[in-house]
Amino acid sequence: MALSDLSVENTIVVITGVGVIDDWGRTDPPFTVEQIDDKSTLSRGLGGNAVKFTRKNPGLRLTVNLMPGSPQAVGLQALVNSGTEVSGSYASIAGLEGAVFSEGVATRGKSMGRGGPGMNDATFIMEFNKEGIL
Repeated sequence: MALSDLSVENTIVVITGVGVIDDWGRTDPPFTVEQIDDKSTLSRGLGGNAVKFTRKNPGLRLTVNLMPGSPQAVGLQALVNSGTEVSGSYASIAGLEGAVFSEGVATRGKSMGRGGPGMNDATFIMEFNKEGIL
């Protein structure tokens, strides 16, 4: 088995309108890609039988943590303020994994914890209707 390097240096995250995201903050991990809804739901009956419900499209959530005040954080906040449709992609060069996402909206603009040495990252959450995870 080969060793894969999934570090941020081998990662490409692109958000349309902002470009390649690389001004990561201090939060670990710097970004997460996850499904919004469960792919399938199992309903178990008292009689011992069960039924399942499988979603055709569970959607995708992308959370990014950027350095506060960075040009990329400002660009993402501009997308939030304008209500622009968001799309993008993620690729791990050494890990051979990735995702593409479209028909998205920014559901949360940057969070701001300021006024002291414990200042937080500029965290943005985007959700997408169309996704493909590799």
